Amino acid sequence: MKNKLSLKEKFVFKYIFNEKRVYKRWYGRFFLFETDYGRLTRVILRINSWQNWCKEWVKEGHCVEALADKAVERDYTNSAIKLYHQAVACYHIGQHFFFIDEEQREEAQENARKVYKKAISLYKKEERPIRIEIPYKGCIIPGYLHLSKEKNRPLIIQTNGMDNIKEAENHYFAKHIVPHNLNFFAFDGPGQGEMWKQMKFDVKDYPNVVSTVIDWFEANDNYDISVDKIALLGFSLGGFLAPFSAAFDKRVKYVVANSGWANNEGLKGIEKLKLHKRGVTYMTGCNNIEDAAIKFNLNINDAPNLECPILYFHAGRDEVINNPRKQAEAIMNWARGEKELRFYENAEHCTVDYLDEVLPYAVDWYLKRFN
Repeated sequence: MKNKLSLKEKFVFKYIFNEKRVYKRWYGRFFLFETDYGRLTRVILRINSWQNWCKEWVKEGHCVEALADKAVERDYTNSAIKLYHQAVACYHIGQHFFFIDEEQREEAQENARKVYKKAISLYKKEERPIRIEIPYKGCIIPGYLHLSKEKNRPLIIQTNGMDNIKEAENHYFAKHIVPHNLNFFAFDGPGQGEMWKQMKFDVKDYPNVVSTVIDWFEANDNYDISVDKIALLGFSLGGFLAPFSAAFDKRVKYVVANSGWANNEGLKGIEKLKLHKRGVTYMTGCNNIEDAAIKFNLNINDAPNLECPILYFHAGRDEVINNPRKQAEAIMNWARGEKELRFYENAEHCTVDYLDEVLPYAVDWYLKRFN
């Protein structure tokens, strides 16, 4: 469904949303899932209005996917894998914060899911992410398990953000984590990615989702995972959901979170999200922001105090999280166990411009405690 734009949105999308003022902030995130810089700049040059963003990226995704298909026909497996993942990146960028047209957004995501399956089907069996489907309240929590080469190693579970999908950023988080003999599970929860059509987001229910995932791994220990060694990882909205969920489930031993809220102040805070607030109604499935704010009322004090160790990153120039320093300090005050805050004063949302430091540090932090 195409959502009607306000006059303000029409003005902003036509004159304000452009490379100089907005798009370059997102480059760090796009590079995270290995978007080619040349392709990124070429496509953006074709976009004269935000309303054409998704269409142009989907068009590029189709072109790259066709190249990958031809590589498969020639038995050029390495080329095909790289190109399929590049097509996933194009489709994912197309749906990135594109909440003004649900049909376009869902089409882009579905393309990303389809092409991701093409990509991983070409992996060697021992390196291929394993599709996992976990029953939950008549629905399915869909995810991919990335296995360590060593048996009986810990499991890191990723909690998604507002706009992540398990086939893009979370696939590349696995590439940083799994080589260090840590298993990694990326899933789409209610209101996120593939699960959005089945069930919408309600923050009060999300800890139950995470606990259901842990229950499943305990009941289906077919992968030689140390299910008594589980940690959570979350960025952005996931940076709230990870510690929030861990506080309710003592089986979570460690948490790494990045750029989440401590308290988004309900409706008042959601209004401060400005144009991004469309994502709140999208995730919750509500017709108005007032109803959506009830399901998206993020307050860390609604959870018990966190007892397990937490490593928390935040960014001083965060354009999504209001007053990031205050939010970070509130999380630290709420946590009762071992805690470490790494605040990057000049970083942008999710410290995307410092991930070359952040991700290795997070992996070392996990390893020091699990080993």
